[in-house]
Amino acid sequence: MNTRLPVFLSVALLAVSLSLTLAAQVKKPEEKKPEQKKSEQKKPEEKKPAVHAVVGATVLPVSGPMVRRGTVTWKDGKILEVGSEITPPEGAEVHKGEGLYVCPGFVSIVSMGVGIETSSGNMKNGLNPWDRELRIALASGITTVQALPAPFFGGFGQDGPLAGGSNSAVIKLTRGDLAGMLVREPALNYFSLPTRQLELNYFLMRERFKQAKQYLDKRAEARAKKATEPKLSSSLKLYVAVLENARPTVFSPSNNYEVKIVLSLSRKYGFDVVLNEPKDAWMMGAELAAANVPVLVKSRGPDFDFNTSGPVFEKGQMAPVRRPAAFARAGCMVSILPYRRGITLAGLAGRDLATLHVDAAFAIRGGMSNEEALKAITLNPARILRVDDRLGSLEKGKDADLLILSGHPLDYRSFVLKAFINGKLYYDRSKSRIFREIPMTGEK
Repeated sequence: MNTRLPVFLSVALLAVSLSLTLAAQVKKPEEKKPEQKKSEQKKPEEKKPAVHAVVGATVLPVSGPMVRRGTVTWKDGKILEVGSEITPPEGAEVHKGEGLYVCPGFVSIVSMGVGIETSSGNMKNGLNPWDRELRIALASGITTVQALPAPFFGGFGQDGPLAGGSNSAVIKLTRGDLAGMLVREPALNYFSLPTRQLELNYFLMRERFKQAKQYLDKRAEARAKKATEPKLSSSLKLYVAVLENARPTVFSPSNNYEVKIVLSLSRKYGFDVVLNEPKDAWMMGAELAAANVPVLVKSRGPDFDFNTSGPVFEKGQMAPVRRPAAFARAGCMVSILPYRRGITLAGLAGRDLATLHVDAAFAIRGGMSNEEALKAITLNPARILRVDDRLGSLEKGKDADLLILSGHPLDYRSFVLKAFINGKLYYDRSKSRIFREIPMTGEK
């Protein structure tokens, strides 16, 4: 028997086996691993929320005294601490504040055409986080506005009258971030007082308030009995909203007689009143303060006056620059109005929403203190809008809406360097074209 044959066959078989194994390794497709259960799948590592701190700045909390060489820290969009000699948390992103100022973002009590693209009844659906005007407003220090729908600025640079209704919203100017914009809707009621046949229309107005009260009583009775609620007439809708007092109501009186009518209705039915540009109501300042009635006041007069022979303001009235101080001295809560409600060059430049801080500075020129003027564009409007639990001052637990400025916020030479809303950076002067051509003090 030939012994070489089995050996030869064994070697051949081994070679074939090895070649087949190598071929399988090269050509065999990768086997799919069985799908993991959702519970077993690895979740992407969540980024830890960033902690921020501004250190060494002059801090103006508004709700308390100024803090020199102060520190403000925040996390998850909320303020952690405000004070001096505070060590930033470990891992915090530190913003150097030496020689700089920190204050709350400005709150405009009224605006038009900023962040809103519709005049429909639903403001939320009309928000536009990519509105060009948001950049300018942020560069001017405005982080929150009460937005009205119609971007109409009136003739010759003048604002038109405020329309009646409840179509308004408090929005934050979170550019590019729709989720962070809406704070509250609706914000305020607006009630238009009669302008013609005054006595007859005031009588009808009182009658409708009476009918609205009767409707609310019947509705409460129906709800208590779990019965069908009475139908609400469209003519009474606004009157009912005023009496429900879910939000304050703004009245625009043209004289003190109308102010007294509004105050009498407020006392009778118990709703909160806000007076818009009450003109000579500074004479009733003590009475307004006793009734806790806030006032919305401009600090600058009209651009145009065709009466070239008469005074700038009517007899018996006070110069606009002095009105905010007069109301504040009487104890009224004052909110400074922008000269115009939108960002526009209609009329004279530098007299629109973007110069809200300049309007506050004019109020100082008229006798208001620095502290009251800053409060009139931060905490006071937040209180009137009933969002002061979140906005208007730098306090622990409030939203981290704050500005870092090159100087005092009411100094016309100061610039906003950074604007944070809900703890996130939405404006950085070093990366923006807004005001780039205007040098800061000390810059060449």
